[in-house]
Amino acid sequence: MHNSIIKSDLSIIRFATTFQFLALAKDSKGRNRGPSVDLLKQLDPNGIHVLGYQFFHNDVEWRGCWLCKFDYQDSPVKVWMDNSTEAYDTFTSLEEVSSIEGCIQAV
Repeated sequence: MHNSIIKSDLSIIRFATTFQFLALAKDSKGRNRGPSVDLLKQLDPNGIHVLGYQFFHNDVEWRGCWLCKFDYQDSPVKVWMDNSTEAYDTFTSLEEVSSIEGCIQAV
């Protein structure tokens, strides 16, 4: 089983650093959805990109809508991307919402 299952109470978020996101973008080449080179150049090098929505697509890959942090921009940008299950498991991270709530409230 893949670590792609999210608790139904939404207590866990999936995210990627820019380094991880670039690896996912490389994996998306040749698939139906993926970011353009121009879009990748605008990513904040120190950004965190949050997976807002995901579903298993064509029984072979994950399709996700990412909320990406761009350099010099406060609002996130939606990016759709298809990834293999292996890349998805390798290049994303999971975090309990409770561990970041204090950070969010401090902002």
